[in-house]
Amino acid sequence: MFLKIGELARRTGLTVRALRHYGDIGLLTPSARSEGRYRLYGREDVARLYRIQALRRLDISLTNIVAILDKEAGGLSEVVAQQLTRLDHQIRQANTLRAHLAELQKQLSSNTEPGLDDWLVALESMVAGNKYFSDEEMASLSTQRSTLAETRQTEKAALAATLRNMLDTGVSPDSAQGMALARRWIELLLEEAGGDEGVLIKIYTMHWHEPALHALTGVHQAGMQFISHAMAYNRLELYAGYCNDHDIKRLRQHYVQQTDAWPPLIAAIREHMSRGAAPDSTDMQVLARRWQAISLAKACGDPQLQIKLQRAFQNEAALRLGSGIDLPLTSYVNQAIRQLESPLAL
Repeated sequence: MFLKIGELARRTGLTVRALRHYGDIGLLTPSARSEGRYRLYGREDVARLYRIQALRRLDISLTNIVAILDKEAGGLSEVVAQQLTRLDHQIRQANTLRAHLAELQKQLSSNTEPGLDDWLVALESMVAGNKYFSDEEMASLSTQRSTLAETRQTEKAALAATLRNMLDTGVSPDSAQGMALARRWIELLLEEAGGDEGVLIKIYTMHWHEPALHALTGVHQAGMQFISHAMAYNRLELYAGYCNDHDIKRLRQHYVQQTDAWPPLIAAIREHMSRGAAPDSTDMQVLARRWQAISLAKACGDPQLQIKLQRAFQNEAALRLGSGIDLPLTSYVNQAIRQLESPLAL
């Protein structure tokens, strides 16, 4: 007895799209095809699908399930080891958070109100977990915060208050005061990130997606967007050394419009880079195409102006400051783009 894909989907509660995806990645290949080339699934296919779904309930990735069912390298033993490693990671994070909360409780019991950074570290630990940072990055952030002078924290609070006032009174990101505030904010944030652009973009991503942190930092999404746009205007001043007046006039109309598209793209590419994904991998090629599209749109759709901007960004460290982009990331993206442009990719 054979089942067509629609019948199999109905009886298992899965979608036709999911079953087709399983086939595309070699996880569940139908045993037969009808005369009309429709997929037909037999008893062994259904049994394999049962095992697939059982393993999915253990939160095992589709890639690992393929290895397990096909008895390739690694197999179940390696997957269990990976799960143990992940669990150990979560336990270490939980212990770190518990120690910090115990210190907060000690302060509260003695009628001492914990400082802003104490609450911020606790909240970041709760919302971040392994969602944004590795153990090493969380430890580094904690160390950096503890070594920053109290005057730095006071300055950040004052900048946050000034930023809120700018938003309330309609100050433009391209104003002198807006651009100056953004530069200083990024300098302090990079200091906190130990100068690591990768950590900086993770901080940005976390604060963008975690509203619970806004009340403590005093900066919500509108404030983050203001800083991002003001930094874009700062960069326009640096690009002036590589572009003529006509170019700069056009950039002021188009460049900042693309600003909001960069952080999520940079974060996604960094995640692929940290996992060791090859520049020519399918997912990275999609991101490289997106990079090219935004880069061209930023340059008003002008390939020659795009080349000028790329040359400037490569040569001027000040342009990369606070962007989340450093030379290793640039090299990784360029490798991916070269793969896109090779004849074999056409």
